[in-house]
Amino acid sequence: MAQPTLPASLSPHVCILASPDVQQVLEGAGLPPLPEILQCFSPLPNVTTRTTSLTSVPHEMFFVRFSDVLDIENAVHEDEEQRAGRMMDWIGSRISQRCERWMETLDAVDDKGRKVWRNSTPWWEEVKRCVEGDHVPSSTEGWNHPVSLILAVTTTAANPLQALQELASRAFDFPPWVDLTSLRYFLIIHPSNSPLADPIAEALINAVKKQYGLHSYLLPLHLPTDPLPQPVTIQAPPPRLPTTSSLESPLLAPQPSGPDGLGISPTPSPPPHPASPMPHERRPPPLTNKSPEGPPPSPTIDTGATLRLASDDIQQIGAFMREFVARNLVPWMEKCVIEWNENYSSSRRLPSRLFSSTRRLFGAASAASSPATPTHGSSPSVSSVTSRFTHGANNSVSSITSVTSVSTMGGGNVNQQRRLAEFATILGDYKLAISVWETLRKEGRGGSDILPLLSAPSPALALHADHALSTLRGPQPRQGTPFEAPANAQYRALAYAVRWESGLDRRDFLSPTLEGERWLVKAASSAEEPPTAILYAHAAFLSETKRSRRRAALWYLVAAEKLEKTGIKTLAMYFFRKAHELYQVPPPKELSPSFWESEDRSPTQWEGFSAVLPAIEHELGRLLYTTGDTAGAVRYFLALLKPVVQHGPQLHPPLSANGAGSPLLPQPSRGKVYLEDFRVAFKHFKVTEGDAWKKLELQLPITFCQAKQTRVRFPGDAVEGDSAAWEKLEDDWAAFWSQHGKEKLGKSGKAAVNETFWVDLVLKNPLDVEVTLSGLTVSVREKSAEEAKETPDFVEVEVVDDVVLGARDTRTIPIAVQCKKPAALVVTHAVYEFFSLLPATEPLAVRGRRLNDTPKQRQEKTYAPDVLIRVEVEEAGQRLHVHFVDDRHLVLAQGEYKHQRVWLTNSGTRAISELWVLTGENDELWIEAGDSNSLEASSSSPPKTEILHSTNSLAPRTPYRIPIDAIHSAPQLEPGEETQVPFILHAAHHGEQDLCMLFVFREAADAPFHSTRVTRRYEVKPILNISTSARASASSDQAYIINVEIENVTNSTNVEVKQVSTLSASWDCSPLHPCSSVAVHPHQIASLTLGARSWQAGSGVSETREFVARKLHALLQGDPVDASEPPALDLTCTHIASKIHYMPCQDSDIVPLHTPATQHFIHCGRRTMTAQATAASHPDIPARLHRTLFPLYNPSTVDLVVFWALPAQKRAGHILLQGPALGASHAPLREVVQAARSMKAKRSMYAETQRERAAIIEAVETCEWNREEDPVAVFVKDGAVVEHDFRQGPCHVPVSFTFRNLSLTHPARVTLKLAEDAGSDRTDNFLSPSYTGRLVHRTLLEPAQSYTAHAKLWATRPGCYALESWTVETEVGEPPVHAPPQESPEPTPAETEKASQPQSSHPPVWRSRQLRYLQRPPAGCARPFVTVVDTGRLG
Repeated sequence: MAQPTLPASLSPHVCILASPDVQQVLEGAGLPPLPEILQCFSPLPNVTTRTTSLTSVPHEMFFVRFSDVLDIENAVHEDEEQRAGRMMDWIGSRISQRCERWMETLDAVDDKGRKVWRNSTPWWEEVKRCVEGDHVPSSTEGWNHPVSLILAVTTTAANPLQALQELASRAFDFPPWVDLTSLRYFLIIHPSNSPLADPIAEALINAVKKQYGLHSYLLPLHLPTDPLPQPVTIQAPPPRLPTTSSLESPLLAPQPSGPDGLGISPTPSPPPHPASPMPHERRPPPLTNKSPEGPPPSPTIDTGATLRLASDDIQQIGAFMREFVARNLVPWMEKCVIEWNENYSSSRRLPSRLFSSTRRLFGAASAASSPATPTHGSSPSVSSVTSRFTHGANNSVSSITSVTSVSTMGGGNVNQQRRLAEFATILGDYKLAISVWETLRKEGRGGSDILPLLSAPSPALALHADHALSTLRGPQPRQGTPFEAPANAQYRALAYAVRWESGLDRRDFLSPTLEGERWLVKAASSAEEPPTAILYAHAAFLSETKRSRRRAALWYLVAAEKLEKTGIKTLAMYFFRKAHELYQVPPPKELSPSFWESEDRSPTQWEGFSAVLPAIEHELGRLLYTTGDTAGAVRYFLALLKPVVQHGPQLHPPLSANGAGSPLLPQPSRGKVYLEDFRVAFKHFKVTEGDAWKKLELQLPITFCQAKQTRVRFPGDAVEGDSAAWEKLEDDWAAFWSQHGKEKLGKSGKAAVNETFWVDLVLKNPLDVEVTLSGLTVSVREKSAEEAKETPDFVEVEVVDDVVLGARDTRTIPIAVQCKKPAALVVTHAVYEFFSLLPATEPLAVRGRRLNDTPKQRQEKTYAPDVLIRVEVEEAGQRLHVHFVDDRHLVLAQGEYKHQRVWLTNSGTRAISELWVLTGENDELWIEAGDSNSLEASSSSPPKTEILHSTNSLAPRTPYRIPIDAIHSAPQLEPGEETQVPFILHAAHHGEQDLCMLFVFREAADAPFHSTRVTRRYEVKPILNISTSARASASSDQAYIINVEIENVTNSTNVEVKQVSTLSASWDCSPLHPCSSVAVHPHQIASLTLGARSWQAGSGVSETREFVARKLHALLQGDPVDASEPPALDLTCTHIASKIHYMPCQDSDIVPLHTPATQHFIHCGRRTMTAQATAASHPDIPARLHRTLFPLYNPSTVDLVVFWALPAQKRAGHILLQGPALGASHAPLREVVQAARSMKAKRSMYAETQRERAAIIEAVETCEWNREEDPVAVFVKDGAVVEHDFRQGPCHVPVSFTFRNLSLTHPARVTLKLAEDAGSDRTDNFLSPSYTGRLVHRTLLEPAQSYTAHAKLWATRPGCYALESWTVETEVGEPPVHAPPQESPEPTPAETEKASQPQSSHPPVWRSRQLRYLQRPPAGCARPFVTVVDTGRLG
């Protein structure tokens, strides 16, 4: 292990007590006080010490510190906490005074061109010098306790021996905890102008040696004054904290004389910092200035000092220093170490350790009577070297053995063991020092701060450092705010950090084993003082040298924040800039070059840590603004106006009443703070500096205009509506007209002369704060004038005064433009003023596509020219302006009829003779051109039932041609003429809706078409909630019973249900109870019961099912699907109407469904429902094939149309509902699915093809066209009561079972099996049945046929018998091949009974469909039963 290098603060402290004549001699020669002169000769080179084992330890440099006894006496009585606070404030004041000069010298270089401050920083060196200059003894450690006392007199005194005697007998004013174990040394200065001759001076020193011992020295000096010696550059002594006595009554420092007698030539020092709370030193400081004749100052902490001493005097003083240190001080310290080590070793033996432990645990009475501190009156145990004289109390060495390890009166911790450890450390006896320090550490009396300086680098040193710092601060209370240690603890931690950084080798200190920079951060803790900030800054500097940039940047931020709070803004700005610079260094990214090419990014593109950099830039801007640099502040604040990263730290967290952040309060927006600071700073800069802001060339770092979304809108274009919806309408027109002609729909995209068109600017606020853009407009130029910067005179452009954009808001702002002559225009830029302060211009050009045509273009990024917004202005031709007559906000009820009108104005120069209109797929409207009574019935008394003929096709609606002569007085619309188009809107779907209408028109038969758009937004609110349910009926009059529930979902409106109509291709419905008008109150439900029986009089049912099976078979087999439409279908309609008349101009109570408008609305509503259901059930089948695969109606379903009215508001409408599917179905597509699955799969290189085909087969198998269910419904006669006299024995109870075949297409075999003995283990109140007689009943049910089986129950006692313990087995057969299904009404019970009997004719051949089902009695409380009453008991 290399020999440690101890800091200068861990060196012997020598105090000097000089007589007044010494001061007079030195002042007469223009020299500083004696301690400062001797300090200039420290450190002493090449000093050798010896350990306790007599091993020589060479010291290249041996430091010695000198102080004046008077200064120590004045300072040692001050409270340590108060002095530590003054020390921290004094260091902060010195940093504040010197930071501006440091900023000027940071970039200075030496003769070799290297930076002077490459290995350290001036602020850290200043803190080190201030800490090392502390010479006041402390009660916690003995480094500053005097090791030696020099009594100095001169031969110019009237009686030198008397003066020396007075000094030796002087009582020292030290607290009792100051260790006075020291070496007394007597120094006699013999100047050349002394009245005593040299022989007399020799005799004087001999007398002194005889009286006081050999620790004496005669120092002859010439001290010439005319002329003065040349100044000698010396190292400036460390600064020292002024004492409180010197602050209260400052001493008059000797003023330097002129050139003829000046000993020290000071340069003017800067005035004290006004913000510093501490007074300053006496001026001029003796050795901290340099002569004005010297060279210019170098960039160091102090430029050094000069001392005007002759070379002979320098040699004499150097010889004295060698004599005093090497032959007196060091041997005396060695002897102290030897004797103290003997005491220490004896106390560590086992008996002594046992006794000491006993005394420590159980106490000792003699401990209180032991002396607290040693005094100079004790009996000597170590004499001076070869001394023959002892003089009682004035011995040169005080008692050593009397030093005990008890606590002192002032709370001191300096005892003999600690002094032993300190002396051994100074002398280089590290083996002994480490053992003693370890003992002290274990006993809790210090040592952890010194062990890292003496031990080899290891992880244990970090633990020593942590322990040293933790013992300073003590236990910290648990609280929300950071704990701030007392001033004394802060200063001691600062001193420890300085010692560690100075005493440890830089490479070991920064090694991964120690990580010494973390020690500095721990020493700084959370104190808000400039020295602790410097600790963070130096830790950041060391981390930066290790290339730990992120850690260094963080600690620079902490240091800057602390300095800003203390008012040292210059250094705070420097640290903020350092952190900003480090956070902008990109982290190493070892990625493939292909990654950057694929992401279209540059490897060097790095914006820094966006979560931290804005906060740093904001602090820099604020500091620049407060220091007067408004231009720099404006630049920083402007750069902060960019999108804020959400995971960034909060800049100013909200504080509650007790200062803690509250999570319940909203977090303030950082963008709002940045924006407000920019506005204030920029407004102040414009007011104070005038037009100087224009020279800054400020540019907004954000953009608001979305160039890719900016569009030009002409009068015929709609502002609202989905662009995809408009494209769909245009495509529908193109597909429709391609079958009628070759004319295309013109999309000229040209404006007309003197016609206003708009540039729709899409503005997006990227900030999270509201902004205002003033004077928003666009820059327009002619296509040929590429260099023009102003808008031409014949173009008028609108200027929007103020546009307010909310946080993260996106708005479309139309800018009106009007051109007075035909021209080709280009919209180049958007122009506005940011908050009416900063003009800004944003280009509206979009970058062209990337070119990949040539090899060079593929290798290098090459783009096509930018895409500009171009507008062609031409003479007005065909123009049609369309708008709604009433454009107020429209709120409708679901299903409501609303009469609307649109105005058509021919604003062009040519007539319009042909007009078409297209609407969206889900929009239901009826054009009333030429048909004013479209909702009225054609007859005065419509029947209660009617038959509708439906095309049964999912084909979309075709465009409707509006005859102009039906809405206008002439067959064509001339230029400037207007007309109206009335229509009825049916609000079928609730929610926010957009009614998009595309009008297509042209002048003549062969002319091209033009189009215009109009949009109306309306809101549809639900009014009725309709639900249906169906169940099989036991009655022979109907097969099913349908329950309809109508709920009024409004809050305050009564809704009258006027009529309920049913539509079905296979079922005829009728009400089971008389019906009247029902007024449904809010949140109430009205019920309606309908009976359904099969209806086979219509056409198209079987054809529809065969059509679906044939088309799906072709689809699953992979064959091309032909474009044929489904067959037409007849629908039977039944109306259940009220007797109250409401419909206008209608004489009957029934609303017929065959009126054009009503039939159109029903067809559109059904098409929307079927299309949505088909798309959801078959997502893998293309939507364009749905119309050729599936029909509009499923023959099995029953649809309901509910007509409602609000008489008080004169509003009416209808709601279409797809009801339940009735009748049993028997997987009619089973063979199609099986054939598709058994088909040999075609090879395909894409796995998606196979998965898609499997998904299509699965969807077909589970769709509504392939339903499968049990066709037989079982009904047991329930609730019968049989009376019997059980005195005559058991009886037979008749039980009837009715079976109904719900299938309209397939026969079924039914087998009823009854249990002869069901057992008697029951837990309910029913008796178990036992059947007798025929236990198995079999029958064959034709489609829609019923059969009743009669059985007998054997009752052995009275009670309620549960009619259970039976099973019904059903087997479905195929329809007969020799005859189609009979279209006849449902058979009567007599016919059914007859059909169940064996027939003599040839029955049809039974063919099973391999579908079998099993039914058992229903579980639960609704089980059927029969009651047997014992009449014998009643009698």
